[in-house]
Amino acid sequence: MILKLFGKMVRNWKAKLISLIIASIFYVNLQNSKVLIKTINVPIDYPKLSGNLSYAKNPEKTIPIRVEGLKDVVNYYSQFMKAVIDPEDVQLGVTEVPIKKIVGVPSGVKVTKLKKTVPVEIESRGLKVVPLEVVFEGNPPPNFEKLTQILSPQKITLSGKPQDLEKINKVVLPEISLVDRKEPFAKTVKIPELPKGVGVLGSRDVTVNVNIIPLSYKTGEQTAAGIPIVCSGLDPKLDVELSEEQVAIRYFSLKPIRSAQILTGITAQVPCNYIFDPIKNKIIPELQPQIAKVRIIKNKDLKGIEILQISPEKVEIRYKVKDQGIDSDPTDDGTGMEGPGQDPSDRS
Repeated sequence: MILKLFGKMVRNWKAKLISLIIASIFYVNLQNSKVLIKTINVPIDYPKLSGNLSYAKNPEKTIPIRVEGLKDVVNYYSQFMKAVIDPEDVQLGVTEVPIKKIVGVPSGVKVTKLKKTVPVEIESRGLKVVPLEVVFEGNPPPNFEKLTQILSPQKITLSGKPQDLEKINKVVLPEISLVDRKEPFAKTVKIPELPKGVGVLGSRDVTVNVNIIPLSYKTGEQTAAGIPIVCSGLDPKLDVELSEEQVAIRYFSLKPIRSAQILTGITAQVPCNYIFDPIKNKIIPELQPQIAKVRIIKNKDLKGIEILQISPEKVEIRYKVKDQGIDSDPTDDGTGMEGPGQDPSDRS
């Protein structure tokens, strides 16, 4: 029985061997057709720089790598691969930074880095706080005048090379027209283009609130809007953000009074009494926002008027710690350079 089986197996053995070899060749070719080897460029993930450091030039955006694996897997996952740089390898000056790893590579795919380092140039940039200045074009109609203007923000922080920042002591905003203006208005303007290499930290939008009032004397009950809110007792280590920048009042006067007298003789004040504890490194108290009542302070010439209503009566105050190394004092802008003597957003 066994001999019969063996005889059948060895019968036509040459033809069977040739068939086996051909089948093996077809199988290997089929498997090879599923494997893909190709070169792709993957993006480089550069670390964010802290403090006053910045990339001096645009570093290389991609590096080439060779990927090997199943065709469908390689084609799909290639879009998620990227080269990663260790933040500890980024140093001041020009250095060849190693590409330590490629992330987003699935199991079963082999990756070979065709470029193992990239040149990176890091420079130290200075910071400078400068005031903003607004310029007006034309005048309001007869019997109207511009009383005050309030800028938000009043100052901006510039970043750039110290020698470039030294030349800038203020930034002048685009002109705002007062022609045909008979009432208060607000206008948002863009910070103009700065010298090459100088940038702005934060938003480039500035809101200018302009107070236009009639040149008239009135008695009885009246209203006045656009009175700026002043924050009193603020810790110099803190900055504040008020939910409202101005208030409107309703008042009564037996004597004729000019609108300008109200806006120049009345101050709206809120107590900003939170403090920064340097030992605990936090703002005290921690509960924010603070709800504060608006207090109206009148100068001696307006003692006879009666305040009937304040709108809003209360505002929300949010505190934040000032940026380290940036002094908001206009005479000390953080670079050791002398700034201008007067804030352009002061009342005119």
